[in-house]
Amino acid sequence: MTDQLSLYNGALIKLGQPRLAALTDEGKARRALDAEYAKTVKGCLEAAFWNFGMRLVELEATPSVGSNFGYQYVFDKPDDWLRTAGVTTDAYGKVPLLEYDDRASTIVADRSTIYFRYVSNDEDYGMDLGLWPQTFVDYVETCLAWATCEEVTGSADRKDRLEKARDKAKYKASNTDAMNEAVTRYPPPGRLVQSRGSSSRSRPAGLR
Repeated sequence: MTDQLSLYNGALIKLGQPRLAALTDEGKARRALDAEYAKTVKGCLEAAFWNFGMRLVELEATPSVGSNFGYQYVFDKPDDWLRTAGVTTDAYGKVPLLEYDDRASTIVADRSTIYFRYVSNDEDYGMDLGLWPQTFVDYVETCLAWATCEEVTGSADRKDRLEKARDKAKYKASNTDAMNEAVTRYPPPGRLVQSRGSSSRSRPAGLR
């Protein structure tokens, strides 16, 4: 199990810097990590289809909102959406819906009810640090170290080395996550445009 302080200290070790005793410690390193933390974690969660962050919810078409042409029904993406894994016609997430369009903050389809599978940043899913496998922890720490390297150490050479380490950490984390997957997941149809915006609308009730 990890926490924010542990992530900071893991990054500082990779930077060759002293550890923090608390998140309230003063200093350049802590301020740099604070500035990059939320953005870095979000980017790491968006980087792959992490099983610990995966969520399946039922979506009902938005009342009084329809498409002027093409697909008939419009669905708001949940507030905690980060990356789309797929859309199904069943509550078990087994039968893929192949005909739909994935837009910035909505999904459009010709069914009034769909089941939406996605990477979530909800505190019970992707942002529950207690669910993070150690390989993902290492990946986040390396990304934090890379993001803050020049400000903390002033070394461009170290940042170049960390970039390579970051790529290796992501590869290891995603491979381990895939091997730990209990059920084979179908891939999103290749024709879909995977948007990366977020919705400001309310989150539907989730299916666990």
